[in-house]
Formats: sequence, structure tokens, C-alpha cells
Amino acid sequence: MSTTWILVIAAMIFSIVLFLFWKLTIGPVKKEYGEKRWKLWGQRTFYWQDAIYISTGITCLLLFLLRATSVLTF
Repeated sequence: MSTTWILVIAAMIFSIVLFLFWKLTIGPVKKEYGEKRWKLWGQRTFYWQDAIYISTGITCLLLFLLRATSVLTF
């Protein structure tokens, strides 16, 4: 498989995982911090930083899982 397709697949997986993470966690996180504290940039920055780290890790795991099952070759 060409490198371009692998990058496209990785970007799609990353986007899907990030969206699912956001959808599942935004409600409880906002409720925990409260609306007033959530509007501060610091709270949201840490949330999105964690979301990106977790999504990157899950994307890497899924790519290597796809590689191990011979769905992707890289």
C-alpha cells in the first residue's frame, strides 16, 4: 500500500477516535468543572491535550492491529 493511503487511513481513524472521545467525555467533564471554570482556556486546553494524546495512542494501536492482521502493509 502506498504511503499516501496509509496516511489517509490514519487520519480517518484519528478523526473518528477523537470524535468518539469528545462525544463520550464532554458532558461529564463540563459537569465536573462547572460552566464557569470550563470557559477558562486552561481547562479546555488540558482537556483537548489529553484528547489528542489518547486519540493518537488508540490510532497507533489500531494501525498496528491492522498491520498484524495483514489488512495494511507498511
